[in-house]
Amino acid sequence: MNIYIYNCSNTYNYGSMMMGENFIAYFNKISGQNNHYYIETQNQINIDRLIEATGFKSIQAVNLDALFIDNSSKYDYLQALNGLKEVTSDFVNKINLVVVLGGDDFTEDYGWKGPVLNLIKFNILRKKGLKVVMLGQTMGPYRSFRKPLIKNLLKKIDKIYPRDPITYEYLNNLRLKNISLTDDLALMPLSKQKMHERVNEYITYCPSELIYKYSKEGGREDWISFNLFMIDTIMHKFSDKKLVLLAHVLEPKHVDDRKIVNELYKICGDKYKDRIVLENNEMYPYEVRSYIQQSLFTISSRMHPVISSIQCEIPAIALSYSSKYWGIIGERYELKDYIIDVRYLSYDSMRELFVCLVEKIENEYKQIQQKMLEKNKLAEEGITKTLKEIVDLL
Repeated sequence: MNIYIYNCSNTYNYGSMMMGENFIAYFNKISGQNNHYYIETQNQINIDRLIEATGFKSIQAVNLDALFIDNSSKYDYLQALNGLKEVTSDFVNKINLVVVLGGDDFTEDYGWKGPVLNLIKFNILRKKGLKVVMLGQTMGPYRSFRKPLIKNLLKKIDKIYPRDPITYEYLNNLRLKNISLTDDLALMPLSKQKMHERVNEYITYCPSELIYKYSKEGGREDWISFNLFMIDTIMHKFSDKKLVLLAHVLEPKHVDDRKIVNELYKICGDKYKDRIVLENNEMYPYEVRSYIQQSLFTISSRMHPVISSIQCEIPAIALSYSSKYWGIIGERYELKDYIIDVRYLSYDSMRELFVCLVEKIENEYKQIQQKMLEKNKLAEEGITKTLKEIVDLL
């Protein structure tokens, strides 16, 4: 089968890469076929990294919007949706399945025009006879005129798999019939992931260059100050541990986490000398999990390091800036007590809560791990079932 994949164009966002590489690896196993995958990307290096991570070579780069004619405008797409114009390229005739990987691109957290336009495109592909599956999505809520519009567009997709109960209930309340709850693909083991002895040598922290923009108060300097508070708290409380400062998103440039990782290391490196490990080089997600598996716990301003921590059964503190944290970590894994939502809390409140959560992890460590173990088994069963359903759809 020829499978076209959206939303895996940047493997230097390790969260996106994990979802892409796991879909390819597990779909091949479950379908029993050596499928050919077309990935929208502007850089061949992303394909090379997926090939290296999965060990599967039948992955090919295509330009963004390769299924459509170049330079089509939003008005062209609207006309095509109504059968008044042709905007698809000849390439559509080669494709058996279109997979739209999650994310939260179909919330309104980053604006509404992108989600609406993309759903119009997917509906056009459906009219051309292609199967379209939206897999591992955090979606909604939609407001104003977008609510009936998006509902009408979503109901024509072959299958939608929300990755958390909050999204599922929202879509269910829209009375969509084509939805089934699944889990984030990154909750599955990675192809090259190895089991490490749990030596608890590290505490891994993945800062974000993005998150301060969503905070309730203050700017970047206040966010740096809060980060330094967390680092000092950890280094004083766990004097036998090393802190790993790890950049989890390297591209695009304006959200490159190496900026804040390097800044924190510059401030703290001399103070704590050989107790801070700087990881700002290009990595593979399985290498990130190697650190996490050897950590006492994880702290992250990005969601997918927390997902990796859950998969490795290592407790984590999530610094949240969007609803997706509450859906997956809070509701699906019942770990909402370990989320610090920067959108609603003052820095003083976050400092106080952080200290409490570190204590809570120490006191409830085994219980947290047991909960993760049980939920991970359910996630593997659910994702396997989902991928079998997609095979049957074809």
